[in-house]
Amino acid sequence: MSRYHYLGAILLSLIFVISPPGASAGGGNNPTYDGTIAFGPQLLQMGDGCLALNGSVTSGRFFEDLKRIETGNRFEFTKGGRVVTDYPESLITSIRIVGQCAATFSNPPSSIFRDDSYALKFEVEWKDGMQLRPAELAPGVVHCTAYASIPIPRQDYTIPSIACQLTVDSKGVPLADHLIVSVYTADGKFLTRLSARP
Repeated sequence: MSRYHYLGAILLSLIFVISPPGASAGGGNNPTYDGTIAFGPQLLQMGDGCLALNGSVTSGRFFEDLKRIETGNRFEFTKGGRVVTDYPESLITSIRIVGQCAATFSNPPSSIFRDDSYALKFEVEWKDGMQLRPAELAPGVVHCTAYASIPIPRQDYTIPSIACQLTVDSKGVPLADHLIVSVYTADGKFLTRLSARP
C-alpha cells in the first residue's frame, strides 16, 4: 500500500441548481460541540483567480454534546458523562470550494474550473503532534457535485463551486489526532491543507 491515498482526478460535468447546499455549523474551538467539527475557512489567491474553502466533519450523532476538558497539557473528551478516547468507526468529511472570494470579483481559477468541468485531487492523513500517517478512505464512498450559485446582482456570470464528501475510516484513531485533508490540482500542484479535530 502506498504512503499516499489519492482519490485520483475527479472530473465531473457541472450540475446546475438554483442554490448551493446549506452550510453546517461547526463547534470550532468551543468545548462543547453541536454535531460537527469545522475546518477553518480559507481564501486562496492564485495566479489565475481566487478560491474560498471551508468544510466540516460529522459522524451521525457522535459529536453532539461531546465535551472537551483540558487536563494539564492534554485534552480529555466526555459524552453523556462517560470518557471517550477514540473517533467513531467512520467520519463524513465535507469540503466546499467556491471559485470566488467574497472581497473580490476575480474570475474563477481556470486551473480548477474549466468550462463545464472541474478537476481536483485529495490526500487524507492523521496528524499526531508533528507526525503524519495515511488515513484510509472507505472504498467507493467519495462524492463530488458542482454547483452554479445564484447570479451576482448586476453581474453577467454565476460563481461555480464544488461540494465533496469523503468517508474516512476512523476506527481506533485517538480523538486528539487532527484529520488533515490536502487539496491538489489535477496535475498535482498543492493548493492547501485543511485541518480539523474536536
